Amino acid sequence: MPSQELQSFSFKKPSSKTQQTRSIRSPSPSTLAPLPIELQPIQVRPVVYRVLSKKYGLNLKATGLELFAEYLGRKFGRDWRTKCEPFLDQVGRRWKGQDRGLFVDRRLLQVVIREVELRSASFTNSATVSASQLVALESVQDPFENFCPQEFLHVWDAFSQPRWIYNYFRKHFERGSTPTSFPSAKHQVHVLQSRYHLLYHRLLRSEEFQPPSFHSSNAGNWHAISQIKNLLGRHGKSFLLLALLVKGSNGNWWAEDPSGRVELEFKDSIAGAGYFVEGCILLFDGVYNREEKFYVRSVRHPPCEPRDKSREAYGYLDFMGIGGIGSTPDGRFDKDIELKMLAEEQRRPDTNIVVLGCDLFLDQVKTIEALNKVFSLMEDALPLAIVLSGSFISLPFCDNGASSLYKESFDHLAEVLSQYPKLCASTTFIFVPGNNDPWGSTASAGGPIFWPQRSIPEIFTNQVRRTLKKSFWASNPCRICYFSQEILICRDDMASRLRRNGLVLKTQSISAAKEDTTEIIDQPTQENSDTQVDDDYLTEYSEVRTEEDIETEKMVQTVLDQGHISPWATTLRPSLSEYEHVLSLAPLPTTVILCDPTSALYQHAYNDCGVMNPSKFVPPARRRVTWIEYSTCTRSSRTASCHF
Repeated sequence: MPSQELQSFSFKKPSSKTQQTRSIRSPSPSTLAPLPIELQPIQVRPVVYRVLSKKYGLNLKATGLELFAEYLGRKFGRDWRTKCEPFLDQVGRRWKGQDRGLFVDRRLLQVVIREVELRSASFTNSATVSASQLVALESVQDPFENFCPQEFLHVWDAFSQPRWIYNYFRKHFERGSTPTSFPSAKHQVHVLQSRYHLLYHRLLRSEEFQPPSFHSSNAGNWHAISQIKNLLGRHGKSFLLLALLVKGSNGNWWAEDPSGRVELEFKDSIAGAGYFVEGCILLFDGVYNREEKFYVRSVRHPPCEPRDKSREAYGYLDFMGIGGIGSTPDGRFDKDIELKMLAEEQRRPDTNIVVLGCDLFLDQVKTIEALNKVFSLMEDALPLAIVLSGSFISLPFCDNGASSLYKESFDHLAEVLSQYPKLCASTTFIFVPGNNDPWGSTASAGGPIFWPQRSIPEIFTNQVRRTLKKSFWASNPCRICYFSQEILICRDDMASRLRRNGLVLKTQSISAAKEDTTEIIDQPTQENSDTQVDDDYLTEYSEVRTEEDIETEKMVQTVLDQGHISPWATTLRPSLSEYEHVLSLAPLPTTVILCDPTSALYQHAYNDCGVMNPSKFVPPARRRVTWIEYSTCTRSSRTASCHF
């Protein structure tokens, strides 16, 4: 009987599963890996040129051709002529899709080949690939299949943020080494030069500063920027300077650029919108006279550039390195995955980030009562994240026994949070320190601390960390990355510093500033604005423009036009030059949160960048608290308030 079964089995047609099992156990010669051969660049040049150059318009460098010769001979063996074209087609399409430029060199080609290998099953099984197979080769495992918003929320501390340095000779950003806390004096000079050329090259990309072509529409309406060294011997002529505003030893104002310096005279000068403080890089329009002084007719900030144009100019670099999800190994954004990120943002219209006001004095009973009321309202509608900015104590942290009081304040916060288990389990809490928080306030006594400021030490926050499932104790400033969005959080008394140190010109008045800002910044009231506010606030904003509104617009334009959140001299607020990349706004973030208790609550949009300020958490002599809710879907914000 067993022999009959064996005999009958031998005459049956084997099933597909049996065939698959047999093929795995005894592979045929066609499925074996080909023997590698050694190819010369001159041998592969015709095939590579036919696919990459003629089909995709790419130019091959010698290093790229050498890499192709090494890879094709090792991968496809003696049949490389008939089997490599689908692979080359994949490389060309991926290179063009990521916008890597026209020249194919060895360094970037290694990255593209590695990506193609990861995305494709095999290029050695067949000589031709059908259209359906090409689509299958492009398909990768979707990182958003099991979507969890918390997994795509990244908080970047200033001391762990990737460092990119602007090379003003090559006009692009390069990876920098690990920064140190003790930079040299030469490095400070290099930082100022990089910041100057970053603004200078940004101006050259603007149509207002580009020389006209034969059929250009801006003929006769463009501006040429002159260097200060070219002013010598050209008395009585008009120039436009891009220079750093500094105060000299004689108390007068000077303009400096990498080529030299000249003394300024602001008699009868007209000021544009914004604040003008020492350390700003400004545009000066005026006349150079025989006294070797530059008489300024008008001064203004260099115009800002939208985020999309800056990203295109910098090659879509992923400056934040979002966990390897949206970026390629060489630091560029994968456009296909970025489109998926945008789609995922639109699918969650109820995802919000709540920004509470600054100066949450946990040592005051009034603040604890207000937090208890706010958390009770959020227990039902859980936000994605809650941002709490300092100072978290009303008096500066000093070496006078304040450690126990400071720890007790956070223990009180932990007791309040423990009453809301859903909020603690589902929401991410982000804590940003202020001027009174340790350890910097021990030396500054509540004054400005070196930027960036380190996070609050763990020794004081152990109880809160155990209560919350997910909390980030960030630096000041810090950044939040949520899918394709980049949100900058900064805690500083920025408005008072600008008002106190701003240059006041004789011809500038509130009415003149109102006209200038209305002409340039009156964009948030349009229908296509990115920032939306409450109906009551919008009505008040559109009908009556108060002095506070004008001051807000001036401050926002000053910061964004300068492309820096510290647009003043280091004597006003010191900063570490090695961490200049943390303070830079190039390119502009999606949203900027300026936690400033010296300014009124505002929400403003300028050049497709939303700027908001929650102001003080508990205003004096009031029992009403106000916060801001930012929608990650619409990238707009609204104010909410309640009594406690």
